[in-house]
Amino acid sequence: MFWVSGPLLLILTPLIVGLGPTTLSRSNEFIRSFSAPGNKLIRSSAPRSDEFIRSLTRDVQDIKLTNKFVTTWEMADHSKPEYAPILERNLDFYSFNYSTVEGGSFDLKEYLKGKQLIIIEYFAGWCDNSNRNGHVIQRLWTKYRDGGLGVIGVAEYSDAAELRIHINRIGIDYPVVIETKKLGQRKDSSHYRYRHAVGDKRKWGTPFYVMIDTRDLEQGGPNGLIARRVYTASGELEEASTDQFLSKALRRSGNEVK
Repeated sequence: MFWVSGPLLLILTPLIVGLGPTTLSRSNEFIRSFSAPGNKLIRSSAPRSDEFIRSLTRDVQDIKLTNKFVTTWEMADHSKPEYAPILERNLDFYSFNYSTVEGGSFDLKEYLKGKQLIIIEYFAGWCDNSNRNGHVIQRLWTKYRDGGLGVIGVAEYSDAAELRIHINRIGIDYPVVIETKKLGQRKDSSHYRYRHAVGDKRKWGTPFYVMIDTRDLEQGGPNGLIARRVYTASGELEEASTDQFLSKALRRSGNEVK
């Protein structure tokens, strides 16, 4: 096991049953990297806080998953936006009822009432792309919220500390709900199923957007089906073109959910 507190590290090595020399070596390399001066991961608060690291050391499988995540994260360039077009899709999309970050309950069907268009934003609190594009979503939400736009942030693979940082950094005031909290839940999420259904082969796939024009809602769809025609974006939204898309969609009248 290991303990992390600020710049101080205490490593106790005779420790975790079942770990071989290679895995221990990689774990120690990962731990040392967090104390290195100028570490980019620490500066960006990604991936993971000290609280997250402590919680992940509770079993061997989590340690292996964390090391794999950190390795792939370090190899990728997250400094530049990864813009994606908004594309019309034939995709069965289902309603959901998730917990909010405050611990309340959020019902998508109820939220749709009075809206002309909604954006469902799948994001991860540790993701640079999500953090960067979150400012764009917040600005568009502020601009169009009184014109019939609804926005819901759906958090994936992120712990409570990461979500607090993400929300406070951006100043988010639209609803944020939680589908998954752990990295190991990736393939169990609706986020994974939806983006793979439209050909998104990214490893973590955040951000990912689903937009629904409420005129396309299915009334009384089976198993919570609410739409078969949606718009998606597998990456960051470019602000100017998204603004044009929203402006055009929201100029339509008579499509509020009653």
